[in-house]
Amino acid sequence: MAMSKPKPKRRLWRTLAFTLGGIVVFALLFIAAFVFNPFEGSLPELRDVVPRGVNFFARKARLADDFDPFPEPKFWSQLVDAPGFAELQRGALGQAWKRNGVDRAVQQAAAAFEQVRTDSGGWLDLMRDAIGDELLVAGYEQDYSAQPPRPLPAPWWCVYTRVSWRVKAALGLAGFGMVQSRMQAQGLDVANDGDLLVIKPQGAAGPLYVKRHLDLVMVANHKLLLEQSQRLIDGNRDEEPIGQMAAYTDTVKRIEKWTGLNAVDAGRAVEFVVEPNAFDGFRRFAASWPNPQNRDSMNERVLASFLNLKGWSQIAGGLMFGDGLLACTGQVGLNSKQHTPFQSSFYRAEQQRREEWLDPFLRMVPETACAAAALRMPAGEFLTAMFESLEDAEKQFLDDAMRRATFQGTQLSGVRDLIDRIKVAFLPRTGFVFSKNKPDTSRDKDTGELMVPVAQRSPVPQVAWVFWLRPGASGLLEELVTMMRAASSTFNFRKVWHLKVPFRDQFLPEPVTEFVTPAIPGTGEIAVIVFRDFFVLSNSGPLIRDIITARYRTQTGAKSVLDNPEFQAALPELASDLSGLVWIDGANLVPVLDGYASFADAASEVPDPEWLVQERPAVEDQVRRASFAQYPSKASMPKAMTEAGGEFDRAVVAQLREQWRRQRTSFTAEDRAQMEQLRGMAQLLKAGVIQLELDNNSVRFQMRLATNLR
Repeated sequence: MAMSKPKPKRRLWRTLAFTLGGIVVFALLFIAAFVFNPFEGSLPELRDVVPRGVNFFARKARLADDFDPFPEPKFWSQLVDAPGFAELQRGALGQAWKRNGVDRAVQQAAAAFEQVRTDSGGWLDLMRDAIGDELLVAGYEQDYSAQPPRPLPAPWWCVYTRVSWRVKAALGLAGFGMVQSRMQAQGLDVANDGDLLVIKPQGAAGPLYVKRHLDLVMVANHKLLLEQSQRLIDGNRDEEPIGQMAAYTDTVKRIEKWTGLNAVDAGRAVEFVVEPNAFDGFRRFAASWPNPQNRDSMNERVLASFLNLKGWSQIAGGLMFGDGLLACTGQVGLNSKQHTPFQSSFYRAEQQRREEWLDPFLRMVPETACAAAALRMPAGEFLTAMFESLEDAEKQFLDDAMRRATFQGTQLSGVRDLIDRIKVAFLPRTGFVFSKNKPDTSRDKDTGELMVPVAQRSPVPQVAWVFWLRPGASGLLEELVTMMRAASSTFNFRKVWHLKVPFRDQFLPEPVTEFVTPAIPGTGEIAVIVFRDFFVLSNSGPLIRDIITARYRTQTGAKSVLDNPEFQAALPELASDLSGLVWIDGANLVPVLDGYASFADAASEVPDPEWLVQERPAVEDQVRRASFAQYPSKASMPKAMTEAGGEFDRAVVAQLREQWRRQRTSFTAEDRAQMEQLRGMAQLLKAGVIQLELDNNSVRFQMRLATNLR
């Protein structure tokens, strides 16, 4: 049987199909050869093409998920409505944001994103196609081709980002002369330089270099980073990636652990590595702060004993975001050669599990405390560092008083001698408890007078130092308390009281010993107690009483920070071998800051005595010239005019008050703005926990902040 011939119509469709298939294949071959390969793979890890030696590095995955829409973060509406945000907005941070034009820059970026969408008819979206999947930034602040390295006039930086096929296609087309001509007509000079695109925007300080590998696009202002990254892509063993650096990989593991515990997406974290001393501004700052010789700030002098920014070689870390949570973890690399002897001593302090040394202290911190801290460090060296931070006059007074006292049957030679004798009683740990200062209104039942009068009003909080005692060492500290009682007049103590601590229906056998000295700012006393394994020194007897009642919570019903729900939530994150911990309670901190603001207002109404002494001579001359010009000098005036209450004296006092009012208004305005900003931060904060793990060459840290975002 003869086969039928194909119908003409069927042959036509077959021919068209072959033709279209050929065109598609040809188009794909053309695109793959001259534009981009649509079948190429994806780079496994962007972190592994960033050179290890960069001075700064940051990585954020799934950036598009954090905005709704760009540039407004998803949490922004909650932050704006949160308590304390208005204070932050009015404060130095908010003003700096506006002054530096950050808000304007954000709006300009949003406009640029919209312009790209509009010009491309919606085909290209920068967030979706260019930066929304994974974004890295790295660069140099130092030129290491010179010896010694020298600071760069401007950083050399490179942006690494995963892109969609749309960006691949756009970059491929940008290599054609016809496309470059059209871009040049629009004010953008684009040219080829080997496998690079060189882009020169109008008004820019220099060109940008663009390089693509698979789904990675690199944009840099200098070729060095592109060359180093290419060598990493090629597997060159002379380059090492930052993604495999020990400090960085350790940080990634810590991020994964935290996000796992808190059921948070690890992709929301921001990872970073910074070499702070590569930045000229940081080096200048570290050279002067904290200053151990600062005459105006004892806090800074004490801080200088612990902190040495010059020794910070590297910081690797990550920021994590959860619902109502902000966390940070990582480590600071240290140059141990920069340690002072005291710093070396606490970096090498004992190793003991948290449950054995820290938890007993936390059970003593009252739930009313606004902050608490504990750190493993040699207590004797710490006391010496605190003493050395005092003013010379204060050290002289204490040394003189000690020389008139007797301890263990022998005369002391000074404070250092006393510390050397008692430090053997302490374990290498020290704790601190801070609480709002509540005036003690207790009165002597015999005289009706205040038992603890305060001559120097101050909003200073109640503070307690807690020292752990070695077994059998409590007797040595009891001798110290006995010495203080016996030499009370030597130390200018007016009274010595014994404050009993309630315990069930009775009182604890160990009372709090209060040494009354009205010169102590805010509280008017020094208080101590030796009980069980602890020695507590404070500026408030009632605070020690609260500490002891919290310690015996089952008998007293008092609560400690361990009962706080936010602390309970943080407990699983605490390392078993941590070296230090800081606890902050936002709600309890707000009244402390309010007290400072109220005190500043009240105190500023009356001129500072030292200011009066300095300013009065000049003001007297001004007043005489303006209103009493008939007298050539103050000495030539009648005594009745110049003595207190006289006509000239009243005019001088009025002028001094007016001048003080003008000067203190601008001072207190700045001071109040700073206090309002701190108050705003405290209002935003429910609670904060910071933990530290120390060794001689690094400080590993982790911070958890529970916020009041609605």
